[in-house]
Amino acid sequence: MRVPPTISYRGVDKTPALERLIAEKIAKLEKAYQQISSCRIAIEKVHDHPNSGSPYRVRLDIMVPEDREIVVDKSPDQAKQYPPLEAIIRDSFDAAFRQLKELNDKQHNHMKTHVPGQREIILDDLPAGEIPVPPADVTEQPTGTA
Repeated sequence: MRVPPTISYRGVDKTPALERLIAEKIAKLEKAYQQISSCRIAIEKVHDHPNSGSPYRVRLDIMVPEDREIVVDKSPDQAKQYPPLEAIIRDSFDAAFRQLKELNDKQHNHMKTHVPGQREIILDDLPAGEIPVPPADVTEQPTGTA
């Protein structure tokens, strides 16, 4: 990472356990996408006594080259009743990891594509001296003679 990550805590006590968890998750992000320019992390307690959902909110702002920004904002609502802060942090980083991996795959053309009717010939599997015969194109229709 070009710039060290910025972590802000609002209404949440900064603990060694949280710092370790965040450091582990940042290292995992850097494995998914090595050209991360900067990463801002905001961990806050938005409600003291919410009616439902979690009192915590985690936001990640990750900048990568070409001025692209990955943003993850997790604030569990009615679907999950009071998940622990660590679970919200893990969910946030997991979502960012998936987005960075997808971006990396797109940029390096690792997306799987299948062209119908075309096959590959693996030359390493041929016996020595044998010339490969190209496969018949299954999309061609035989032409009749008149």
